[in-house]
Amino acid sequence: MLIAAKEYDFCLDKSCNLYRDTTANKPTLPSADNPVRLIDAFIDKLDLQQLGFTKTEHNSEGRPSYAPEVLLKLYLYGYLNKIRSSRKLEKESRRNIELQWLLQNLHPNYHTIADFRKLHADALQSMFRLYVQFLDEAGLLGKTTIAVDGSKFKAVNSKKNNYSQKKIDKHQQFIKDKTEKYLAELDELDKQEQTNGKEALEIKREKIKQGLEKLKERTIKYDSLQQQLNSTTDKQISTTDADSRSIIIVKNIVEVAYNVQNAVDDKHNLIVQTQATNSNDGKALHKAATQAKHNLQLQCADTLMVLADKGYHTGAELQQCHQENMITHVAYKEQPCVKHIATEFLSESFAYDKATDSYICPAGATLTSLGTWHNKKGEANETSYRFKTYRTNACKTCPLKSQCTKLPKRIIHRSEYQEAVDINDNNIKQNPHYYKRRQAIVEHPFGTIKRHFGFTHTLLKGLQKVNGEMNLIMFCYNFLRTKNILGFDKMLQAMKNWQPDYTKVACAVKNAFVKVIYFKNKSLPFLNSYPISIFKAF
Repeated sequence: MLIAAKEYDFCLDKSCNLYRDTTANKPTLPSADNPVRLIDAFIDKLDLQQLGFTKTEHNSEGRPSYAPEVLLKLYLYGYLNKIRSSRKLEKESRRNIELQWLLQNLHPNYHTIADFRKLHADALQSMFRLYVQFLDEAGLLGKTTIAVDGSKFKAVNSKKNNYSQKKIDKHQQFIKDKTEKYLAELDELDKQEQTNGKEALEIKREKIKQGLEKLKERTIKYDSLQQQLNSTTDKQISTTDADSRSIIIVKNIVEVAYNVQNAVDDKHNLIVQTQATNSNDGKALHKAATQAKHNLQLQCADTLMVLADKGYHTGAELQQCHQENMITHVAYKEQPCVKHIATEFLSESFAYDKATDSYICPAGATLTSLGTWHNKKGEANETSYRFKTYRTNACKTCPLKSQCTKLPKRIIHRSEYQEAVDINDNNIKQNPHYYKRRQAIVEHPFGTIKRHFGFTHTLLKGLQKVNGEMNLIMFCYNFLRTKNILGFDKMLQAMKNWQPDYTKVACAVKNAFVKVIYFKNKSLPFLNSYPISIFKAF
C-alpha cells in the first residue's frame, strides 16, 4: 500500500519495488531489481515483426493502434501474475503502477487486448521457440534427455454441448417417448370431453400442444446434430468450440478439453516444446520428440533420449522415433492376463529368431510364418497396422498344450513394429533408473502451472488459438524458472548479450501475416493483389 504523505516528494511501495512521485502522481523508474525490468528488456530485445507480431487496430473509428510490444508486455506481465482476462488486464493497466511504467501510461481497451491474443497465435509459438534458443545459449539446457507428457486443460465447450452417437440416440429416444406420452394424453382428454367441463380440458390440451411444439424444435436440433456427426470422421462433435473433444482425464472421469503435450529438458526442467492437441497420447510421441529435437537445434544424426509413460507406447510411434536416432524409454504395456495360459506361455516368452523369421516356443518347437501380412485396427482409434502369424504342427503331440492354448494350434502374432517395441522394452528392462526420472522431469511444469498459476483451462476457442495461449503459458513458466535459476542480474545480462536468430522460427510468420489480414478484412480474394515479395520480406 502506498504511503500518502505530502511532505515527501517520493514514497516507496515495498510490495512492487516502485517509487512514485506523490506530487505529480506519476510512476517513476522501478527499482533496479524489479522483475518488471526483465519483461521490458526481453521484449525490447526482440524484432517482433520477424516473429509475426503486427499492430492491433480497434474496429471502432478513432481509436489508435498500439505497437505490438505494448500489448505483448501487458500479456507477459498478466500471465506471470496470474491475470489472463482482457477486462482485468485493462483495469490493471489503469491502476497498477508497475504496468503504468511498463506500458508508458498507455491504456488499451479490453477489445484490443483480446484481439491481440487471438490474432497472434502463430507469433506466440514463434516467440516460445525463440526463447528456447535463448535458454540454450544461456547454458540451461542439457540437450541429451527429454521427458514427454500430456495434461488436460478444460475447453470453453461444456460437456452439455458435446455430442456422441450414444448421446444423440438417448435424446432422440426421450423425444420419441415424450411425444407418445403427450399423444396418449390427448386421446384421453378426447374421451373425457363428454363427461368433464370443456374449459378445464382445453387448458390441459393447450399445455400438451405447447409441449409438442417444443419437442418438434428439439427434433430439428438433434436431426441437425446427427447430420453433423455423420459428416465427420470423429465420433463426437462440440457445438461451442468445434475443435475441442471429450477426453478421459482419469479412469472414468471425462471432460471436454485439450490435451497439451510438453517435452521437458532434464537439466533444469525447462519446457522445450509444447503443443495442444484434441486427442489422447497414443499418436503424440514422435511429433513431440521431433519438434523438441528441432527446437534444441539437434541434427538428425544426433541422439536424444526420450522418456514417456505407457500411454505413448504405440509401435508406429516408437519405430519413427528409432529411425530418427531417439532412444526411447516408454513404459511397456504388460500383456493382459489370460486364465487358461500360464505366465511362462505368454507371447513374450516365445523367442524370436530374426535370421530365420521364426519363433521358438518354451517347449522348443519352431513356429514359422507363411509370410502373409494381415491388417488389424489399432487400439483407441490408432492407425491400423500389419502383422504376420506364426504356428507349428508340434502342438498336436506337445505335453504342454493344455497350458499353452485351447485352440488346435498356438498362434503368435507379430506386428510390423515389433522390433521397435522390443528395443524400447529392452531399454526399460536394462536401465529402469532412466525411466524413473521421467516423473520428476516432466510433471514439475504441469504441477506449477496448474497449482501455482491456477491455469487449468483455456480461455480461447479453436485449436490454433488454444495453441497460441498454451505457448504463452509455457513461455511464462520458462521465463519465471529462468529467473529463479540464474537470478535477476545474470538473467538481465544474458538477455543483453543474446543475439536472436530468427531464421529458425520464420516458418510461422507467413501464416501469421495472412491470418491478420483475414481477421481485419473477413475475406481472402484480395490477397491475390499482393505481390509475392511481401511475404518474402518476412
